[in-house]
Order: sequence, then C-alpha cells, then structure tokens
Amino acid sequence: MSNSIQQEAQAILDILATTEFQDCIALSKEFRELPMSAGIYAVKHRTLSILYIGKTRTLRDRFRGGHKALLWAFIEELQATDVRITFHTLEFDQWIRLSSELESLIIRAIDPPYNVRISARD
Repeated sequence: MSNSIQQEAQAILDILATTEFQDCIALSKEFRELPMSAGIYAVKHRTLSILYIGKTRTLRDRFRGGHKALLWAFIEELQATDVRITFHTLEFDQWIRLSSELESLIIRAIDPPYNVRISARD
C-alpha cells in the first residue's frame, strides 16, 4: 500500500476523530440531514468516541436501510442523543479507487468496538 494512501487515510481519520460531537449529525427517524453522497463515515458517541467506521456510496440510504452500529448502541442502552454521525465525502474517482483501502486503514488504526471482523465460514 502506498504511503500517499496511508497519509490520506490518516488525514480522513483526523477529520472524523476531531470533529466535535456537537458538530456531528444527530440521529433522526428519516436521516434527512445525512448527505446523499459517497464517503467514509464514523458513528460517534458523546463520551466513548468512535464506535464504528464505514464507507458508503450514499450515506442517507446506508442508515435508512438499518445499521448494525445503531442496533448495537440500542442493545447496549446508549442514549440516541449521545450517538451521532460524522462524514468525509469522497469524490467519485476516490470512491472507486480507494474507499475499501481507506476504510481498512482507518479501522486498523483505531479498532472501533462495533467494527467486528467475522471469519469466513467453511
């Protein structure tokens, strides 16, 4: 993996991690506040920091269809008002070329608790 991709992943992680909680997008029933664009996103908790990192072609649709991070937050009895979403838009060519690599590097860098690696079944 090239050094420039690692630097780009670190820059995105810095943006996601340092976005103040109050500047993140609050949860809502229809997720209308979420952009209809591609990028890397983080589900953040007010005090627990980043719970989940993901990539998507359309952020709003990703959450409207359900999301395991929100289910796990519910199961752990986290308050909905303490969970928000932050997002870094990727241009179309970045999305095509780099989204999986960037997501993987960011996940490895911080190991969010809701990003679970499921081993392949036989």
